[in-house]
Amino acid sequence: MNHTLQSEGYGVRLRPVRMDDAPFIVWLRNLDHAKGRIGDSAADVSTQKAWLEDYFNRKDDYYFLIETARRRLALGTYGIWDFRGSSAESGRWIVRNDVPAAIPSAVLGLDLAFGLLGLKEIRVKTVTTNAGVLSLNRRFGMRETHVEHNSQMIGGKQVDQVHFRLEPADWERARQKVLPLAQVAERQIGDWERSQ
Repeated sequence: MNHTLQSEGYGVRLRPVRMDDAPFIVWLRNLDHAKGRIGDSAADVSTQKAWLEDYFNRKDDYYFLIETARRRLALGTYGIWDFRGSSAESGRWIVRNDVPAAIPSAVLGLDLAFGLLGLKEIRVKTVTTNAGVLSLNRRFGMRETHVEHNSQMIGGKQVDQVHFRLEPADWERARQKVLPLAQVAERQIGDWERSQ
C-alpha cells in the first residue's frame, strides 16, 4: 500500500486504514445514524476485507481511519478519492455518534486536500435526508450545485443526493469560523477518551 498521508490535530488523527480496521468499519457503517445515508456497506468483515484488498491497489484514493490523538481509539472514517485533475471527491465520512469528532476530522481532511494534495476543488455528494451533514457541508463553505434525483441505490431504495463543491478560498474563509468549534471538540474528545 502506498497511501501514507496522515494528519493530526484538534484531538484526532487521520491515518491510512489498515486491514485490521475491517471489523470497526463494518460496525461503524452499520450504525443506525449511518444506514440509509451512505452507500451500501459490507455486511460482514470478510466482504469488507475484500473491498480493502482492492482499495490497497488503487492509486489516488485515500481512505483514513479517524482516531483519538493520544490513545488511538477508533472514531470514524474519512476519504478523498475520484481525482480528476486538481479536483477530487470527499466522503466516506462517518463518525461514531457518542464523540464530537466530525468537525476536527473534516478540518484535517480538508486541510490535507487543499494543502499536501494541492487540490483546487473538492466535490461532495450527500443524501438529501442527511440533515446533519448537509448543515456541516454548508458550514464548511461548500456551495450547493444541484440535486441529483434517484442518483444512488441505498438499502434497496433510490435516494436523491445534493452535490456540493468547495474551493480553497471558500474553505479558508469557513475554516476561520469552524476552528473555535474544533478547539471545543478537542476538549470534549479528550474527556471522552479519558472515560474509555
